Amino acid sequence: MDTLDSSAALREHLERNPQARLASLHDPEYAAEVHRLRTVLGHLDAALADEGLPAEARQRIGARLVTDCLGTDEANARLRDRAQAVQSLMAKGFVRHPVAL
Repeated sequence: MDTLDSSAALREHLERNPQARLASLHDPEYAAEVHRLRTVLGHLDAALADEGLPAEARQRIGARLVTDCLGTDEANARLRDRAQAVQSLMAKGFVRHPVAL
């Protein structure tokens, strides 16, 4: 069973997304998320290899999982912008703050 380097997809993703790379180094919560994902990728790769999936397919699946779980710098910036816009509307009274349960 030839298992892939479970960190390769994470390294590539963090190289393409410098803000995420900085967060993985300086934000403990994000760093923990990256670490958990590294563990999951290792287990996923082993399971897919046991099922007979070729290395190329396993690598594509791992890369997709990394992007879906961590998002890209561009996608994360859009989410921040939307959150700030909603907070601004709430501060102006145009949108009511959800009531806690």
